[in-house]
Amino acid sequence: MEDRPMNEKMSLCDGYGRVIDYLRISVTDRCNLRCFYCMPASGIPFLPHEKIFSYEELLRIADIFINLGIKKIRITGGEPLVRNDVLYFIDQLGSRRSLEELTLTTNGTLLAECAHDLYSAGIRRVNVSLDTLNRKRYERVVGVDCFPLVLHGIETARVHGMRIKLNVVAMKGVNDHEFSEFVRFGIEKNIDVRFIEVMPHSGNTDIARDMYISSDEIFNALHKRFSLRPAENAARSTTARSFSVGESGIKVGFISAISHPFCAHCNRVRLMADGNFRTCLFSDSGINLKKVIERGARDEEIETAIKTAVMQKPFQHRLATTASALIMHRIGG
Repeated sequence: MEDRPMNEKMSLCDGYGRVIDYLRISVTDRCNLRCFYCMPASGIPFLPHEKIFSYEELLRIADIFINLGIKKIRITGGEPLVRNDVLYFIDQLGSRRSLEELTLTTNGTLLAECAHDLYSAGIRRVNVSLDTLNRKRYERVVGVDCFPLVLHGIETARVHGMRIKLNVVAMKGVNDHEFSEFVRFGIEKNIDVRFIEVMPHSGNTDIARDMYISSDEIFNALHKRFSLRPAENAARSTTARSFSVGESGIKVGFISAISHPFCAHCNRVRLMADGNFRTCLFSDSGINLKKVIERGARDEEIETAIKTAVMQKPFQHRLATTASALIMHRIGG
């Protein structure tokens, strides 16, 4: 599908008048880490390759979304950089002239070796998941001793000109004594930091209950040590409440899906690696666009299916009732 002329550009709206212009694409459910709060100790069945979108299918779907008004795409996983030839896919997406921003969420372990190609493909901002700044604790959290690789990846990406943001899942008894260290690390490296409330899903309901820390608790602890003021020019649709840290130039954000839901201004949808299209992260319903493609649908039919699904986007998440159906490693960041 060719891009429409700019004067024919569409807007994708849901039934509540929210403009949907941000798509997250999970290119794989596989990951090279085993974070205990994400993957159950009993192990996980990965999707067979034939059940996952091909790059050709993903590019076709992405073009349809772009023509419907999507301005920003985030590549995620699992761990997106473990998928074979993912740099080809990212490079192809980066060539879409109507796409205003292409970003990536990664655990950082493969970032150093990919940084040059990612920048060449158009990636300018990368979110790196990092829950502790202590090497031994990192290994206990993720199951692998690769903390130096992550730090090297962050530094390499910075050298190549990419803006880095750290995603920190806040967990009581695990990293709650490190929050100030993360802010100091951010100031030192000129990196923004976001603290994320641990969210329940099918494999971690006990962990999410026992380790939960509200973003208000984190904010109050940090506010005693740092000058925090509401960030200027923050988009209404952002998931994080953002605060500037003194005169450092960095921001600290709080993603509070449980204590402060941000649904009213949500502008995003998700496409899973297996084809499931989620209009809400915590929704257990949706349409499988891979199956729509496989039955021979034309682009116009796929476009109609997307618009119909978006019109049914719920006004707010139902995390309390859908958590048991969530498989977090398939959803990604």
